[in-house]
Amino acid sequence: MPYRLNPARTSVAFACIVSLLCAYLPRPSLGAQSRMQRALRLLNATTCAQQVAQLQPSPATPAPSPSAGVSPSPAPTPTFGPVQSGAASLYATPRPQSPAVTPPPVPTPTPNTSGANAPIFLVRGGSTPPPIPPAGAPPPSPTPVPSAVPTLGPGNIAILADKIVGNTGPGHPGDAIGNVHIFYAQEELVGQRAHYDGLRTVTVTGHPYVINHAHDSILQAHKIIFDTISQTVRLIGGSGESDEGVQHGLVHFRAKQLRSDSSGVAHGTHAFVTTCENSRGGYHITGKTIDVYPADKIVITDAILWLGAAAVFFLPRVVIPLRQVVNETRRPSFFPVVGYDQYEGAYVKARLSFGKNQYYYGYYRVNYFTKVGLGLGYVGFYAKQNGRRTASLNFYGIHDRRSNTTNYNVNAQEQENFSSRLRGNFGFTYQGNYGPLTNVPPNSGFNASIVHSGLRESQNYTFSRSAVGQQSSSDTFAFTDQHQFTNNLSQAINFSMSRSQNSYGGVSTQNASAHFTSLTHLTTKNADYQLTFDKTFSQQPYGINKLPELQIRPYKFFAHAPIPITAQFTLGQYSEPSNRFNTSRANLVFGLGPALYKVFGSDFSAAVNVTQDAYGTGDLKAAIQQNLSLTTSLGKHIVNAVTYNEANYNGPPFVPFQYLDQQPTQNIKGAQDLLRFFNGDVYTLTLGFATSFNALAQPVTYQLTSRPSQRSLLMLGGSFVPGVGQGFTPSTIQFVTPFGRDTTLQFLGTLDWKNKGRIENKTIYLSKIIGNCYEVQLQYNQASRQVNVALNLLAFPSQTANFGIGHNGPIIPSTFNGF
Repeated sequence: MPYRLNPARTSVAFACIVSLLCAYLPRPSLGAQSRMQRALRLLNATTCAQQVAQLQPSPATPAPSPSAGVSPSPAPTPTFGPVQSGAASLYATPRPQSPAVTPPPVPTPTPNTSGANAPIFLVRGGSTPPPIPPAGAPPPSPTPVPSAVPTLGPGNIAILADKIVGNTGPGHPGDAIGNVHIFYAQEELVGQRAHYDGLRTVTVTGHPYVINHAHDSILQAHKIIFDTISQTVRLIGGSGESDEGVQHGLVHFRAKQLRSDSSGVAHGTHAFVTTCENSRGGYHITGKTIDVYPADKIVITDAILWLGAAAVFFLPRVVIPLRQVVNETRRPSFFPVVGYDQYEGAYVKARLSFGKNQYYYGYYRVNYFTKVGLGLGYVGFYAKQNGRRTASLNFYGIHDRRSNTTNYNVNAQEQENFSSRLRGNFGFTYQGNYGPLTNVPPNSGFNASIVHSGLRESQNYTFSRSAVGQQSSSDTFAFTDQHQFTNNLSQAINFSMSRSQNSYGGVSTQNASAHFTSLTHLTTKNADYQLTFDKTFSQQPYGINKLPELQIRPYKFFAHAPIPITAQFTLGQYSEPSNRFNTSRANLVFGLGPALYKVFGSDFSAAVNVTQDAYGTGDLKAAIQQNLSLTTSLGKHIVNAVTYNEANYNGPPFVPFQYLDQQPTQNIKGAQDLLRFFNGDVYTLTLGFATSFNALAQPVTYQLTSRPSQRSLLMLGGSFVPGVGQGFTPSTIQFVTPFGRDTTLQFLGTLDWKNKGRIENKTIYLSKIIGNCYEVQLQYNQASRQVNVALNLLAFPSQTANFGIGHNGPIIPSTFNGF
């Protein structure tokens, strides 16, 4: 869609005018800095906003003088005449779909004739653009553009230049000279000189390039030919770069014949792609054709990966995403992982991606172990374009030369959308290979479900089967029906049947059971009601039956009390089939608090829970739990938190039911003190003290976290046990630190204080970026005697493992690239 120059209607129009005036900035040179960065400087909207005032209509300003070599002559009555706007002249001729707009005729040095495909010319006026505001200084407020300025209709093309030479009307050739900007569709064409043939073609020379409006992708060429009708560009000697989706540097690409359509998609032949500033010293990919989809992907056919001058391997199709990839099956991998461990020996693991389109993609797994042998795998995803079916297959097989056995792993999933309300899910798994030092029989599983979703009801039918070798197997069928009768009344019914068989030590056992559950839920203005009926039928009885159970939760209970009070009442008939015991039960639960107070600058919180049970046998049970906490800030860098917990029980602990409402035989109480010293995120030291009031010393825990810099992290944690022969237990130490330029070292280990401070169970992870081109990963695990080495293309969406800074996962990655 083209931009519209009507600021009174939309903010997007004002942004367009700002973008048009960007060209006041000096033309960037072609130095060592990237062309994209200079284009972004040239198109800086902050500086451009200062030029808006120059487009204010000024009736007192005379029309610009004719260009040199062009004799002024009266113009015929135009379909669109030029409109004076300050020191700039605007010439507009619409595309056929644009509505006709006739501004007042003004004498012009360049005659206009009606034409459907002529571009709109903006001639710069004024002498010197205003200076760029210094860094940190706010830009001047832009002056609103009056609504009298004509708009740029859909499909029009705008050309902005320092001066116009020749006749720019339809059917007449002309030239735009000096800092030329051509605005169309979703892109912008920039150069030093543009020649319009008067029909449909504009040829741009003088270091021309095409940049998208998002300013994250640029195409360069020796000469660019622009078609004003199809709004496509043809680049002679075209190349490009993009920072879409990359994490370091830019993606550089070029082609012998490169074309870009109106949507910004570029197509070319004799492809060349790299993320290295020095491709000869790093890597590059060549191919027969290249297709660049902005903000999506780069597709190369007949691709060859080169390391320096050496061709490494060939792939019929390579898809490089220009965005972050979450789905592992769509994450590319161009280099294998090499390593060694004591169980499998030296190994090479490769993952070769493939993908026809978003409806079929995946990768092949090729693993070779010197002690085990060759393993081959396939991971593929398939989907129908109409959305009726999606399926995935994950297969891996390996022949273990040590035991002369072959193991397979299979995982297949499929979803069928039979209609807008009916769908099915089917899956099959088989696990035969569990890795080294394992002796687990192969297991398999199958599951299928049919789901129907209505306006106020839904049904779900499921069947599943699982088996572990010849030792055990089980089959389960389940049905669920849910109805929403009204906004306040709903019911869910579940019925399942299962059969299981186990064989261990020559003894075989079988069991068959059925389970029925009905849950009715009613909400009213004052309370929530839930009626549950739960019954189990089994050859070997188990569980607790509810025949039935009614639960009531009032919304407001003693609403005017000084502290919050909640209540829950439960009444029901219960049975235990295993011991054939049946009786009624009433349960009352009251919650008081939390009560929050300020005590001498500290935050105090208290809460009490009271539980009372009564049974048909005459037995009574009760429990009271208390939770108190006091948090105090000692200055700006110390916080102390004290908590106290107490639980008191009364009544028989294990009667009348054997499995329901069991209670501890003794009362419990304890206290904890957590003392924290901190200074922002530079360091945090936490000390934890606890007591159970049993005259036994409890361990003192400690945790130190320090961030000396944004790229470094240190964590040390453990405990100290008081007493003779005790002391510090082994502490966990882990850190991340820069290790030279573009190099990061990560370490994880156990510090054994009682063994002369030795560090055991070491794991070391080293990551080094080479030439802003690719990344080398090295991992050593002492416990498993394993070494992993990986080489990753750097700029493509993250293939590397994340470490602990800003992440919740482990500080050391366990695998590389999903292998």
